[in-house]
Amino acid sequence: MSKSHRQRVVEPAWRRVELPRLDVTRCTGCGWCDAACPTECLAMKGSIPWLPRPLDCISCGLCALVCPAEAIAITETVS
Repeated sequence: MSKSHRQRVVEPAWRRVELPRLDVTRCTGCGWCDAACPTECLAMKGSIPWLPRPLDCISCGLCALVCPAEAIAITETVS
């Protein structure tokens, strides 16, 4: 069997990751989430935070905890 025809066997639960999800309508652009992130996986794009390095996220939830507008929630994502 060639490499291109091999099927990858992965337990679906292993592909589940919890990442921060932003509600743009509630975000005030204060930047506290970016400053609180211990792995620096969040960054500010203008006044909106985004996740340029999702693989660095350790799902600690600090960004959601420090958000004064409660605009960030940690949600499960299937990769």
